[in-house]
Amino acid sequence: MKNLMKILTRYVLSAAGVALILLVVNFAALITWTTQSGKTVRKNYDIAQIADSLLRSDGGYTLPETARNKIETNRQWAMLIDNNSGTVIWSLNQPSEVPQSYTVSDVAGFTRWYLNGYPVTVWKHPDGLFVLGNEKDSVWKYCVTEPMAIMDNAGVWIIIILILNSLVAVLLALLFGLRLFRSLKPLAKGIEDMAEKRPVELSTCGLLGDLAAGINDTSAQLKRQEAALSKRDNARTTWIAGISHDIRTPLSIVMGYSNQLEEDAELPQSKREQAGIIRRQSERIKTLVSDLSLASKLEYDMQPIRRSEIALAALLRQTAVDFLNSGLSDSYDLDVIIKEDAQNAMISGDEELLRRAVSNLIANCIQHNPNGCAIKVTLEKTLGNCSLTVSDNGVGFKQEMLDDLNHPKNSARLENHGLGLTIVRQIIKAHGGITKFYNLAEGGCTVVLSLP
Repeated sequence: MKNLMKILTRYVLSAAGVALILLVVNFAALITWTTQSGKTVRKNYDIAQIADSLLRSDGGYTLPETARNKIETNRQWAMLIDNNSGTVIWSLNQPSEVPQSYTVSDVAGFTRWYLNGYPVTVWKHPDGLFVLGNEKDSVWKYCVTEPMAIMDNAGVWIIIILILNSLVAVLLALLFGLRLFRSLKPLAKGIEDMAEKRPVELSTCGLLGDLAAGINDTSAQLKRQEAALSKRDNARTTWIAGISHDIRTPLSIVMGYSNQLEEDAELPQSKREQAGIIRRQSERIKTLVSDLSLASKLEYDMQPIRRSEIALAALLRQTAVDFLNSGLSDSYDLDVIIKEDAQNAMISGDEELLRRAVSNLIANCIQHNPNGCAIKVTLEKTLGNCSLTVSDNGVGFKQEMLDDLNHPKNSARLENHGLGLTIVRQIIKAHGGITKFYNLAEGGCTVVLSLP
């Protein structure tokens, strides 16, 4: 809703600004046009120069060639009316319908206006009244009369008119903006509902009906896709849970019998070794099934997070002890380093899941360095976080694999590294943390877990 109010405010201000700019531009254009028109009139009808150039000679009047050409070029006509008799004593191109004699009232009638439909202007001549006429319908003449009180306050009136025009422009813009606001409001609400995964059914009437219909179609399509994805995810989760359950029972039987055969002293050593291989591979299958089930639950937020206050230093030490007590080969050196400021570091989280994440990282170092390596687990405090680092000096990650680890296209799938590191990322993400993978310049790799 705030965005709609912002749009409405900007719309009203923009419309009012445009209206005001247009008003100022039109006012300036009017002044410019008036000024130019006055220049044109003075240029084309410089009656004073023409009247002054009309001179008496040998009982008649002569007009210089330049003035004569100017009149003829402008398709004008001229005449001189005697002061005493009121008759025309000189003329040039005078139309036949223009009288040759005038009274005082006749002169008063056409002095500022028209003579028999011809727009005319007059000028005082020593021998009478000089009249310069134009063609009919060539010049518009009208006298505007205003009281001096109004003309004296013309500047104030202009400002008032500008203010009134601005207020009207803002009011009209507000009215049109409110209409636009009412049209956009249901669309904005529909988009919000669509973002919240609620069904949307907008009215398709009005100016924005096509857009509303598009939102309705998009909402329906999203609901269908959501239903299809939910059905697929539920089916996959159910299938994985079912398969995991079905595998565990026969797998437990296989592991039990293989363990008995491995410990049976009456069997030859080769047979006992084969039984041991069966047991270890069965344990591996059991681990993979468990990882697959956990990854699926974490991916779809089905794994409950049982939070409690956890001492990370104790958790890391216990995890390392478990690996050492499980018969870790002497070719692996496992070291836990707790920085001084992290000795008493406590976080809120699921202890079993965090233990699983650290175990997976250590197991990954062992699995991908069969010839042995030095594994270092480090805990330190940073700004607002606990930084848990697991590194080794082994073969490290291939660049393509490193890119996939840091920027996976699918969080549930990491080719070449199985589910172990996927589960690590999912566990840390469920705790609001971040997982980063790096190769070390001196060889090996490191994984940094940042936990709030």
